[in-house]
Formats: sequence, C-alpha cells, structure tokens
Amino acid sequence: MTGDSMRFLMVLAFGLCLSAAGPAAAQDGDTARRLVLAEQYIELTQGPSLQKTLESYFDETFAKSEGPAEQRAWLAENMSDAFEAAIEATFADLTDDVAEIFTLQELEAMVAFFDTPLGRSISDKNFELGLRVQAVMAPHLITALTRLNEKYCTRFECAAPEGAQTGKPAD
Repeated sequence: MTGDSMRFLMVLAFGLCLSAAGPAAAQDGDTARRLVLAEQYIELTQGPSLQKTLESYFDETFAKSEGPAEQRAWLAENMSDAFEAAIEATFADLTDDVAEIFTLQELEAMVAFFDTPLGRSISDKNFELGLRVQAVMAPHLITALTRLNEKYCTRFECAAPEGAQTGKPAD
C-alpha cells in the first residue's frame, strides 16, 4: 500500500462533546487521538512495501504454475492489484477496531517502534510471513473442511461433494 493509496477519511463530530465538560471531553479527545494513531499504525505496518511484497509473491506463485507465460504474467500483475485493493479496504474498515483494542499508550509505543528502521523491517517480514502462513494453511484447511463435511453428511445423511471421499477439493 503506498502513501497515496492509503487514504483514510476521518471525520469526527465533536459538536455535542465540545459543550460537555471534564471527563467526557477528555475521553473524546483520547478517542480522536487513538483513531489518528490507529491510522498511523496501520500505515506503518501495512503500507510501505505491501505492493512490492505482493508483486514478488504472485510473480513467484504464478511462475511455478502451468499455462502460457503471458497468462501467468497477467494473473500475477492483476492478482497483486486485486489483493492490494482488498487489503486497503480491510484496513480502512479496521481503523476503528485498532483504536478500540489498543490503549493510547500502546498505540503511541507501536507507532514509535514501527516508525524506526528496525520496526519497518519487522513489519515487512511479518507481512511476508502472513502470506506464507496462508499458503501453508490452505491445503490443511481444505483437508479439515473436507473431513468436517464428510462428518456432517454422515450425521445428517447428505451427499458429500464430488471428490470429498478422496480428500481432493470439489471442482
């Protein structure tokens, strides 16, 4: 995700809160600060080298696949763009959740850390690790869901999808 692509519109309505005194006003200020820090945290941990990592991952993945080279190259390029768009939308939707889950102090510490060279390096490697986890998990998940479907069909007398008996995913 590039800086240009990582745009969050954050509109906070404080009209009613401005008239409130004491703790309520302080609490709203804390919430606003946490939202800003949440956005910074997501940008620092997901943004800087996302496109490069995605392109490399899909280039490697499709280079190993079958089919004409032109089609594999097209898939690698377009899969990267599609995946990046999905991730951007996901992280935009998660900003409020990040602000809710982490305290102000935690967000400040994470932003301070991930804004360092060491933090950026760890962030880049964590994203790459996440892609590898997905690739490694996929066949295990298919096997587990196939077995679950077989158990379900045994219990409730339904026909398992074609290929379920062999452990292969159905077409």
